[in-house]
Amino acid sequence: MSKILPDTHPIYAQLEEKLGYSFNNKEILAEALQHPSLIGTKNNQRLEFLGDRVIGLVIADALFHHLRDEREGKLTHCYAQCVSNKRLAKIGRHLGLGTVLSVQNEVLADNDKALADAVEAVLGAVWCDGGIESAQRVILLHWGDLVTTSIETDKDFKTQLQELAHRRDLTTPVYNIVDQIGVAHAPLFKVSVTCGGTIAIAEGKSRRAAEQMAAQSWIANNNLKGET
Repeated sequence: MSKILPDTHPIYAQLEEKLGYSFNNKEILAEALQHPSLIGTKNNQRLEFLGDRVIGLVIADALFHHLRDEREGKLTHCYAQCVSNKRLAKIGRHLGLGTVLSVQNEVLADNDKALADAVEAVLGAVWCDGGIESAQRVILLHWGDLVTTSIETDKDFKTQLQELAHRRDLTTPVYNIVDQIGVAHAPLFKVSVTCGGTIAIAEGKSRRAAEQMAAQSWIANNNLKGET
């Protein structure tokens, strides 16, 4: 059984750094990390309820303003991608929530549903602690590249490049971090992609975003956009 950490535990500081937000009220962060499997303690279900709505509002607003010419069906499709349990769990793993989530059984700490719920609870806690502007900033920090890049096509640029390389018998695309600058909570990654002897380099606010932009640049530079 995971130990319930005091709300001043140093590991919370590591989470705050990755999250990009420092809580004024550490107790609400501690509450967001209490899984309901721990009987007899105040769990994170209320914050999960709130965070689900907070994420939904921010993502819907971002999509509405970014995809200005898209119909409701496309917006709904993109929204579903952004708020799926799979996406939330991936963000939870990036934040390292499994190492700080208090659960009855350690297996739950790496369960997609538990991690997704914890992400919602943590962001609900950000809303309570810092208000709408803080919540919006944190959500867009971790979802922004998904809103602005990979959802614009049915297949993301990395997938497009992978399939294109296979069709043209090119070498498998290889991605490497060229440089990383900026502070820990707001880094800027420069990534290269090599495919078929040709290199493209791009930057992004996350490694994934930079890889997407590098793949997009490779496709554009080689005048192969029409083949994807």
